[in-house]
Amino acid sequence: MSNDKIEEDMEFDLTPIFRPESAVVVGLSQKNPFHPGNAMFTKNLMEMEVKTYGVAPKYKTIEGHKIYNSINSLPQIPDLAILAVSSRHTLPVIKEAAEFGIKGAIIVGGGFAETGKEGKKIQDEIVKICRDNNMPFIGPNCVGVYSPPVLDTLFLPSERMTKPKSGNVAVISQSGGVLVDQFFINFAKREIGISTAVSVGNKAMINETHLIKYFEKDPKTDVIALYLEGFNHGDGRNFCINARKSKKDIVVFSGGRTSAGKSAAGSHTGALAADNSIMSGAFKQYSVINPETENELRNTLKVYSMLANPFRNYSTMSIHGDKIAILSVSGGHGVLCSDLLEKYDLSLTKFTEKQKDDIGFLLNPTASKIAGLNNPIDITGSGGNEDIVNILEYLLNQNNIEMVLILIVPQVPQLLMTLGRDIVNLGNKYKKPIVGYVPWTEKFGLIREALELNHIPCGNTIEEAVQMAAAIKLKGEGGIRKKFSHNSL
Repeated sequence: MSNDKIEEDMEFDLTPIFRPESAVVVGLSQKNPFHPGNAMFTKNLMEMEVKTYGVAPKYKTIEGHKIYNSINSLPQIPDLAILAVSSRHTLPVIKEAAEFGIKGAIIVGGGFAETGKEGKKIQDEIVKICRDNNMPFIGPNCVGVYSPPVLDTLFLPSERMTKPKSGNVAVISQSGGVLVDQFFINFAKREIGISTAVSVGNKAMINETHLIKYFEKDPKTDVIALYLEGFNHGDGRNFCINARKSKKDIVVFSGGRTSAGKSAAGSHTGALAADNSIMSGAFKQYSVINPETENELRNTLKVYSMLANPFRNYSTMSIHGDKIAILSVSGGHGVLCSDLLEKYDLSLTKFTEKQKDDIGFLLNPTASKIAGLNNPIDITGSGGNEDIVNILEYLLNQNNIEMVLILIVPQVPQLLMTLGRDIVNLGNKYKKPIVGYVPWTEKFGLIREALELNHIPCGNTIEEAVQMAAAIKLKGEGGIRKKFSHNSL
């Protein structure tokens, strides 16, 4: 039986890695204050809840803190060992940790399978020791785990980091750089919260399938996001099968989509980058959402993190994407939005003559004379809050409308800053999706904040709003496939 098959079949307790009560950082330096080990030791000692020890054979203290000369000399058996040593020193440290009874490890150093045969040999020996001692580890060649408020092994200085708030999205990234940049910075900008983040690196023992199984049971996680450059041999199919079994939304942002990207991925983490068209097809078949751009990734995760809230308890499985209504105070915004719907496989519903008459009747006398009553609806700059609220409520009551995109141009003087609250009241009353657009300027923040704080998605650009609408449709399609799959088991 191959090691790949053994790892696939084994279940690991990952609690000591993600929620340890105690940890030891092995590999510190008095000469180099920027050494990864120093950053992790100080950060966890001063900022996180985990009880933290340091090990360095040459030193008794570092920056005034007591340091032990070996793992065996520690006053207790920690739950977790964090290794910040070179590849040639990793093997003896792992042996010592396993013999001491430590329950999990994170190996941040590189120089293993991603470098060639010699590195792969060392990596395989580490896997055997850890498997024999039931001591799962993350890595090697990674930045490790951020699990607020317990643990932070991201070895970048805190003052250089942008960290998102705590929330309900778990992030699994094959690249530490992508984790702290594309995920952390974008999450902070759009106020998407993280439950746990993990950089997996070479995935020598714990891979993405083990992690989605762990986060499937994690009560703090509603959405699982991944950045993957490829799968180790035999892991792709197992991942897809477990993703489809999951009751949580799984979103994969892929690297290695081109021949140049595949080559770079191989030297980065040693992953086998599959053909992009094959993987995209497999992800769709197995209900994995696979956004193509950073913006789509961010907007998809923003929407899914919101839809996990019980206030937004409509069924996305009723959303097919072909019955969209657009409500705007600007004809140009409606045109741009209509173009984008087609790009994201969405389409407008066609109003009946009666619906057009009804909409016109709901408008104030000035706006009704000049408004565009087709879909998209253009109530013009003569429309105000009352017009928008009346028409929005009418649209939400129509059987041939499954979702409403409302394009708010707050520069129109008749629109009051209470509009966000008015839309929220309707969103709470009717069980249909509303997606807003409000331009990203500080002076209109009250409208945007009212929507987002009440879990109504709101784009900063028209395209962001359309991407959010598309994400709702994709969530529904995935839910249908999962339901069909579960019923077939």
